[in-house]
Amino acid sequence: MERSLEEIAGVVSRDSMTHFMNAGLEMLQAANAAVEKMNFPEETKIRVHKAEKEVLLGWKAAIDAVLQQVEKEIPPKKAAELKKIEIRRKAK
Repeated sequence: MERSLEEIAGVVSRDSMTHFMNAGLEMLQAANAAVEKMNFPEETKIRVHKAEKEVLLGWKAAIDAVLQQVEKEIPPKKAAELKKIEIRRKAK
């Protein structure tokens, strides 16, 4: 599954990812609103929350895959170079 996400992350545009995330957010908000307004059985509420968690975990995995690709394109930071500096006093 991770390999598939990495492959998708390399092909999917940022606009597509934005639309995907917006659609998922709309679905979650709609499900939560329905659960709050209607008298659903407790089991249904639990299932909605579990579905919400899975969507969020999916987003997290997609974001992590994209971040891995971005990190590959950032050159590594060079370590700061330390130099020893001698301080000499002038003779009077």
